Amino acid sequence: MGLTKSVLKRPVTVVMVILCLIVFGLQSVLGAKLELMPTMEMPVLIVYSVYPGASPEDVNDLVSTKIEKEIGSLSGVDTIQSRSMENVSLVIIQYDYGKDIDEAYDDLKKKMDALEGDLPDDCNAPVIMEMNIDEMDTMSLSVNNKAQSDLYNYVNNKIVPEFEKITTVTDVSISGGQKEYIQVQLIPEKLEQYHLTLSSVATAIGSADFTYPAGDTIVGGQKLSVSAGTQYDTEELLKSIPLNLENGNVIYLSDVANVQMAKEDASSIARYNGEDTISIGIKKQQSASAVDVSKAVKKTIKNLTDADENLEIITVSDTSDEINSSLKSVMQTMVMAVMVSMLIIFLFFGEIKASLIVGTSIPISILAALILIQVMGFSLNVVTLSSLVLGVGMMVD
Repeated sequence: MGLTKSVLKRPVTVVMVILCLIVFGLQSVLGAKLELMPTMEMPVLIVYSVYPGASPEDVNDLVSTKIEKEIGSLSGVDTIQSRSMENVSLVIIQYDYGKDIDEAYDDLKKKMDALEGDLPDDCNAPVIMEMNIDEMDTMSLSVNNKAQSDLYNYVNNKIVPEFEKITTVTDVSISGGQKEYIQVQLIPEKLEQYHLTLSSVATAIGSADFTYPAGDTIVGGQKLSVSAGTQYDTEELLKSIPLNLENGNVIYLSDVANVQMAKEDASSIARYNGEDTISIGIKKQQSASAVDVSKAVKKTIKNLTDADENLEIITVSDTSDEINSSLKSVMQTMVMAVMVSMLIIFLFFGEIKASLIVGTSIPISILAALILIQVMGFSLNVVTLSSLVLGVGMMVD
């Protein structure tokens, strides 16, 4: 009662406090980093092993079982699960909550290094991966350009660097497609005819690229060294590499070899809407907001597509869409909570004034809590905001 009387006696002060809460609360909402889920450190490590050509039974008996036995003595291990598939072994180790994951990684690495000699000769060394929600792709893109014959190198050399320039992006990866390279196939009969060896041709190719100093220059008052040289990095230039014969004559690489473009074996396949494509995965920095990253990526996409009418970049997945959709749902829930609370108060007490007080107290209480969240340095995620809305609504009711 004493607090209520004090509030009623100072209406101007109360109004100013409420206005401050509204202003700073909205500022906290707009300035806070928005996430779908709170940042969590999962106490899970995964041991990934590749055993080429092995059946699931062999993978289980010769790889997975041995790994399970080796890590069974580690401290802090809660459960161990394994998946043995053709060519691949996955062993998932879940630790007790509170376990130092860096310490667990070091202990597991020592075990795997010791076990490596007991695995089959054809089995690759086990790889340890940490499960981290923050390392998942923030956005996934599909890229096509009908004017490009070598789509993989085009995307890798022209498109990926543009996304890497975004300061809030920490990694850009590509999958699908086949990388083109220049293939040199020596002709044994020609080597024998010109009395050349494989090593002599390899030496000539390796020494073809050269750089030499060409003096100095002054740029903006700064003295810079200038170098010149030649790079044989195209099919036609490689064909023209000179080869010196024992009799003093000179022939060219194209005289003893077939120089042509070839494609590497595909390490992964990416398809979108039933067509082969190049997929780009974009990861954000941990301190960045998925919404801000999405805006920057979409701006880059627009710049790239405006500059090339043949370029098509489709956003396959975007976590910011889920965040915005969830936030919209939370806002709708808050509005409904306010309306239901006002209706209940009005039905019980029959006073418009009381119901209006309740209607304004819920959003103001939430804004005050958001100010506290930002002051304490926490990021704003949908789970926290939903709990906050429901909690405040229950307390007011």
